[in-house]
Amino acid sequence: MENYQILGLIGSLLLIVGIAIPFAFYYPGYGMMGANGYGMMGRGMMFFGFMGFLVIPAFVLGIVGSLISDKTVAGVLLILASVLSIPAMGLIGVISFILLLIAGILALTSGKKT
Repeated sequence: MENYQILGLIGSLLLIVGIAIPFAFYYPGYGMMGANGYGMMGRGMMFFGFMGFLVIPAFVLGIVGSLISDKTVAGVLLILASVLSIPAMGLIGVISFILLLIAGILALTSGKKT
């Protein structure tokens, strides 16, 4: 595996961790705060739905971009995944954004080997 593939896989897996943490703690009925009524209601549920709407496709694009052997297509997919991963806020979301962006740039700027 090349460097961009490893960075892309790590960044994509961190996306899942980045979206699982808010669901574990704040989503009503699923986390520690959900069982006793202190979970986020209304606006929070819509925001987490929006995060999942963009972060799950970013995860899929990151995995596919990491596994493709064509570097041009992989670079475009990884950069697109990094842009879609922006709603995954927090430190893990920022780290996955940076890793996916670096992986996409590495894939596009490295040699034209397939």
